[in-house]
Amino acid sequence: MKSTKISDVAGIGFLTRSHLQIRRNIYILPEPQRSNLTKKLFTPQLTLNWLTRILFFISLSAFLPAMPRYISQIGGNYSQTGIVMSAFAVGVLIFRPLVGKKVDTRGRKIVLIFGILIFIISPVIYMFVTSVHWLIPVRIFHGLGLAAFGTASITLITDAAPLESRGEILSYTGMANTIAFASGPILGFWVWDNWGFDVLFSFLSGLAILCLICSLFLNETKTDSSAESSVKYLEAIWQRKIIVATTVIMLIGLVHGGVMFYIPFYLEDFKVNIGLFFSVYGISAFLIRFVVGKASDKIGRGPIVVFSLIFLTAGVFVLSQTTGVILMFTAAMLYGFGFGAQQPVLTALVADSTTEETRGKVFSFYYGGFDLGISITGLLLGFIAEKFGIRSMFIVCSFITFLALVIFSTIIESSPRQSLQSTFSVRKAANDPKSIEVPN
Repeated sequence: MKSTKISDVAGIGFLTRSHLQIRRNIYILPEPQRSNLTKKLFTPQLTLNWLTRILFFISLSAFLPAMPRYISQIGGNYSQTGIVMSAFAVGVLIFRPLVGKKVDTRGRKIVLIFGILIFIISPVIYMFVTSVHWLIPVRIFHGLGLAAFGTASITLITDAAPLESRGEILSYTGMANTIAFASGPILGFWVWDNWGFDVLFSFLSGLAILCLICSLFLNETKTDSSAESSVKYLEAIWQRKIIVATTVIMLIGLVHGGVMFYIPFYLEDFKVNIGLFFSVYGISAFLIRFVVGKASDKIGRGPIVVFSLIFLTAGVFVLSQTTGVILMFTAAMLYGFGFGAQQPVLTALVADSTTEETRGKVFSFYYGGFDLGISITGLLLGFIAEKFGIRSMFIVCSFITFLALVIFSTIIESSPRQSLQSTFSVRKAANDPKSIEVPN
């Protein structure tokens, strides 16, 4: 039997014994354990996890359409509105590493509940805030709730997902997010428009309370043994695939922030219905997830990630050339397919490089990359949009997604040749336990 070199398995030059153990845990499973992994996808625990995510992210997104008006009502101007909205992202970003460690040491469920409790408390605090200056620390506190829930929730779901169906399950998880972010702003605007801010804040807290009730029935997936052999944070994330995937998701976050923030201003010049763009984008992202997760479980993560980055690049470039409804429709569809495909599959690729004892740390680092990309959108792309125009900014965005494609395709493995073979060829699934063997 041909064995793979240790350097090939590690994918990076500085391999420790714990990294080797992580790789063994992922790819080499005893036959009885391998056969026990075949389970139903829609288990009660996974379904309950998806329901908690829908409720939580509706609570988050329902505030978005009313937030600028709320900031204006308490005396904020346009500049302060941007600062307040950025404060939430800063809170998520700075607390990700801390909650990642707690997820691996204290448990997934307790951190998840902690995040939900913050989402229950924060809307109540908004009722009593009378100054923009006080609103900033409240938004940072609110961001801690997302950092805690988001990291713990995806870790719980990954723990509960059978290895051979991980991509498919993470795709369904992404669909739950899409449902929440599609319905949340509509519900939030309707409540605010009819009954005002106090009722809206009560509504947000009520959704979080329902989320808390559902979460109480979730099972803890962290075992006692994982706390005893806990791996250091840097040691957990210091793997080639994790670092490359995080770099790629950071670049995607930068582009996604640019598209979401500036598309309303861009399409106004062409008298195109902005709602149509978001509808086509959302439907495309939703539908593609029925296919890509399962496909990545069968043929590997690499080809699907490449597919998604090609579609993202094409979508943003077509957007930069938009002059009317047809090109706008095409751009929204391409971008939706690309963004909808890359999120669950890239997440599954990262999950394949984790074990129970490292999963919280790794996910906190990985999603922190996306948070960072979103956070610096205004600084980098905003400067380009102001100096050269939004159309030029979208052209730059297409180069950024192409750069992400080049990075992923050439350095995801230990050599460019192996990377290209891994990402452009259909092969045995990356999560197949028999696909990599490590010598004793």
